Amino acid sequence: MTKNQIRIEMRQLRNHIAVLKRNNDNTAIRKRLFKTEEYQSCIRLFTFISFQSEVDTIEIINQALQDQKKVYAPRVEGNNMDFYEINHLDGLIPSKYGVPEPSAEEIGKYHFNNEVPLTGENLMLLPGLAFDKAGNRIGYGAGYYDRYLAAYPPKIFYKVALAYDFQLVDTIPSEEYDIKADMILLPSQVIRCNK
Repeated sequence: MTKNQIRIEMRQLRNHIAVLKRNNDNTAIRKRLFKTEEYQSCIRLFTFISFQSEVDTIEIINQALQDQKKVYAPRVEGNNMDFYEINHLDGLIPSKYGVPEPSAEEIGKYHFNNEVPLTGENLMLLPGLAFDKAGNRIGYGAGYYDRYLAAYPPKIFYKVALAYDFQLVDTIPSEEYDIKADMILLPSQVIRCNK
């Protein structure tokens, strides 16, 4: 299958998960995340804001804020994505694609400063449509995360993919510039990709 065929199939499967199953899976994924050493020790959490049938990140964000972690959410402008600190969910507005993102008023206040010493302190939650055990991922095709992460040394972010069990596939075609996940969190298991 091509990447586009996988995208289409995974979107269809994800869009048809029963509400109770989705809620149970989201709870299981959250519990697994909160138990990881990587979450417990991170200072900064970089996370997508869940949209439509993606794994829910709203409760993750609320818990991270309660845990006094700095939480950063992406905002897209043109072909670029950048992360901005959020202290609550009230300042989010729909992007041109309908995806919640920090408002223009919020982004002037809390921009992620890449001058800060970062090793081991940053956990990034990756969205995506499909993943394999090697950490390869198929995103939505725009390359925002690949470009963003390529601008930083590889160990600055510990990258965790959040996915439903059916989104784990045998192999994903990967290219040189594709950024891999370090860990995949599924309702049924935790996969450490670089071990």
